Parts: sequence; C-alpha cells; structure tokens
Amino acid sequence: MARPALSASRSIAVLNFLAANAPEQFTLSDISGALDINLASVHALLNAMEDAGYVFRHPRLRTYGLGTAVVALGSAALQCHPAVACANEEAQRLSTELELSVAVTAAAGDDIVFLGRMGEHRPRDIAAYAGQRIPLSPPVGAVFVAWGDPAAWLAKAGDREGMAAVLDEVRSRGWAASFEPDHYQPLGLLDPEASYDVVMVTAPVFGPAGTAVVALTLLGLPPAMTADRIASYGQEVRDAGLVATRRSGGRTPA
Repeated sequence: MARPALSASRSIAVLNFLAANAPEQFTLSDISGALDINLASVHALLNAMEDAGYVFRHPRLRTYGLGTAVVALGSAALQCHPAVACANEEAQRLSTELELSVAVTAAAGDDIVFLGRMGEHRPRDIAAYAGQRIPLSPPVGAVFVAWGDPAAWLAKAGDREGMAAVLDEVRSRGWAASFEPDHYQPLGLLDPEASYDVVMVTAPVFGPAGTAVVALTLLGLPPAMTADRIASYGQEVRDAGLVATRRSGGRTPA
C-alpha cells in the first residue's frame, strides 16, 4: 500500500474536523490541539486552504470555518451520487410519516460519515449531525458490509461468529437493528412476548454496482418495543431504501 502524503492526510483531517463541528469556528491553537498537529503545519495548511476558498478566517476573531468553495464541491458530489439526494427525500418522508429522526449516512474508508438528518431531536435520539464520523467497526455498519466483502470488518469483531450471523440476517431481511445494551443480535432470536429498547433501525440504498452506498437510519425510536413493532419499522426503512435505490438508478443485489 502506498504511504499517504502527510500534508494531504493532514489537510483532510482539518476539513473533517471543521465539517464535524460546523457551524462552529476555531482558532489555530484549537485546531492544532484537537488534531495533534504542530502550529506551524496547521498554519501553512490553513493558509493554502483559505487561498483556495476551502476555509475562511474571521478577520477580527481570527477563527476558521468551512469556506464557500466546499459548497461547490458538495453540489458537484451530489451530481455524481444521485443516491444521496434520493435518500434525503426518503428520509424526509419517513421522518414526517413516522414522527422520528432519520439520518443519511455513508461509508468513508474506515468511518461512517453522517451526510444529513431529518426531523426534530427526540428524547431517545442520539446526537448526530452532518459531517460527524464514527468508526466503521462491529457492531456498527452491518448494512454497509453485508453485501460486500465483510472480512476486514469481521476481523475487528470480538464475536466473529455472532457478527457473521447478524450479517446473514441483514442480507435476508434487508435491514438491521441496534439494541440496548447488546447492540446487534439476530432478530430471529427475539422473544415475541418480550419488549426491547432499540437505538436505531437501518437499511441500505444500493448503487449501480449493487453495493450499499448510503444508508437510512431511524433514530429516536420509542422504548419497550415488541419484535413485531421492530420488524414494522425495519420494513418501512427497507422499503424506503429500495425506493431510493430505484429512483437513483441503483441495483439491488441478488
């Protein structure tokens, strides 16, 4: 594997940090400390990105935030990835009809990045905003790896056999659920007479190659749900993902 250019990886880290914390602005020292990059290097990176319009500097406060050129990048990226716009539309519909928060996420290297969210924050919601990232590691991200090669993902799992069973069921049902406090578990093992607290219910949107390019995630779900009710939410978000797949020219895998 080629060694990444240090300046490139540091520039990406700066942009990711500003995106994850938008619309806040940060001083040079804030950014240096948060990313553990020396002041001189951060200053040089910010100067170059400011000249290109990717960051802006407040003239009085001397703080930095995302620049307007990033908007152009985002608009161009949406044209390259129609699944995102279609997922956003389905997320808005689900949020209105189900009275839940709905996030749109994508896999980005070893992370899952939040692209946006629809709906008001709810009592049992999680704090997630556009630009934030979480590690793509078991048990998180099953819908992104279930239809691809999950070997690298499974290698990080404490219970590889259990996570492999979860992936089998995700492929079969077309959606995944995350529980409190046990995270993911095969839904076929749920007691139909019991009730469960669910953190999120997620389904993929597939691209032209039949891989999951984005995901729709229901958040702020009610407590103490039965297995049937969990399945009902799963089918809702799965169907929304299939609609977004078709409308964006994607292909569901066999």
